[in-house]
Amino acid sequence: MLKVANSVINASQITGVLPVANGGTGVTTSTGTGNTVLSAAPTLSDNVTLSTGNLIPGTAAKGVNFTANTPAAGMTSRLLNWYEDGTWTPNQGASIVLVGTFSSSAKYTRIGRQVTLVGQLQGSTSIANVTNGGVFFTNPPFAPSSGAVGILINDAQSQTGSGILATNSTFYITPMSATPIIYFTITYFV
Repeated sequence: MLKVANSVINASQITGVLPVANGGTGVTTSTGTGNTVLSAAPTLSDNVTLSTGNLIPGTAAKGVNFTANTPAAGMTSRLLNWYEDGTWTPNQGASIVLVGTFSSSAKYTRIGRQVTLVGQLQGSTSIANVTNGGVFFTNPPFAPSSGAVGILINDAQSQTGSGILATNSTFYITPMSATPIIYFTITYFV
């Protein structure tokens, strides 16, 4: 119900467009739970400022659509529909030869289709060897699309770089020498 000058008007009796504060069009109604909603597809003519709370899409795969921008040739999407960050524990790959007990820790950030992983793998004494083309780790938080993956791997002693290839959820590594800890940063697309 809409209250106007000490009268109550049923929302179903309203026709046409009502102005919304600070410009734009739409109808605001109470959901009965303290929320205020705009009618379907309101048109706003100025910036939108959220004084409290977040902007939360109600449907999966919805987000911010940048269709007003002029796309580059080859554009396949202008919808930003995912952001997530968190922690995860990489599984030891078969090519990591340990001296001591294996441990790992990592963080991830996903923005749209791009995922960045940052973490470390280590043996309690050392990682004695990483064989060429062997499995570095498995179980990433998001499976990459097949193909090459950019990576920078540094060991604590020589700060040498290495490379990675990913197939499904398995990451393969080029050889490295013995090191106590392998630090990695990987960026790939899902």
